Amino acid sequence: MRCAITGALSYTGRYLAARLLAKGHDVLNLSRRATPIALAPLSQRQADALAADRVALDFDDVDAMARALEGCDVVYCSHWVRFVAGDGDPHAAAAAANGRLFEAAKRAGVAKVVLMSHTRTSTSSPFPYIAGKAKAEDLLREADLNYAIARPCGIFGDTPEESILMNNAAWVLRHVPVFLVAGDGDHVFQPVHVRDAAALLEALGDPATTGEERDACGPDAPTSLELFGALRDAVGGPGLVVPARGLLSTRAITALTRPIDWYTGDTLLDADDLDLLASGLTRADDPGDPAIAARRSLLAWIADRGPDLGRRYVSSVARYYR
Repeated sequence: MRCAITGALSYTGRYLAARLLAKGHDVLNLSRRATPIALAPLSQRQADALAADRVALDFDDVDAMARALEGCDVVYCSHWVRFVAGDGDPHAAAAAANGRLFEAAKRAGVAKVVLMSHTRTSTSSPFPYIAGKAKAEDLLREADLNYAIARPCGIFGDTPEESILMNNAAWVLRHVPVFLVAGDGDHVFQPVHVRDAAALLEALGDPATTGEERDACGPDAPTSLELFGALRDAVGGPGLVVPARGLLSTRAITALTRPIDWYTGDTLLDADDLDLLASGLTRADDPGDPAIAARRSLLAWIADRGPDLGRRYVSSVARYYR
């Protein structure tokens, strides 16, 4: 089987590519990237194959994308954009780009498209990111293709560098006397390990089936107080994890992180990120899915990786956008 993966040398795509290549499938790397952001879990031979079998897509050129996808059985799409130049909505732009990719896949005769989306999407969501993901889902359902949708709300990985949210929160917790969390600190977050996300994507790639929509969530759904308290304990941080309650808005908390942005040249957190984490949308739609309980534990991972987390700050801008 020939599979195409957007970002096969980036994060989740790299783990998916390693699984598919190990089982003898051909993988087309749909990316400008010819060097992996990190080698593991790929072998050097696999990384070289993905660098050679590569197309940097122009999402504005449907015909060219269709030509690139000819002969592919399955397309795995995790393409999204967090930052854009100017005043445009990056999430609306990403959804539209996904729609053009789906049209190209249809023209090329691709049997199935698997989309990485987000938990609890809705086109009426006040969060542009969630509304954009919901729009991409709708475009896929309307594309007259076999399809599947995987819905994570966050991903942690084998290393601190791959777990930017957890690592950078740990970095802050190593350095501050007080760590503020939004609201009452009782909103939950249910991320998935990257290896479990890749396994789900692979399973959803059966070209003979269609319409699967599955949560890509792990078994642990800690509140923010529990999560950041566990991170502080794991790294031996000096401070308190304190709910802001009604004293500070998410915008005010975000403003307090600006000196970190100036120091690192990155965006640690924006108000939309924080609002989303406090929204109730970062948990499984179907918590009874038996596959969730079988996945890797976030809290066990934090306890195990704690000594390594937050030793240095990891810039998402430098890692993924340069």
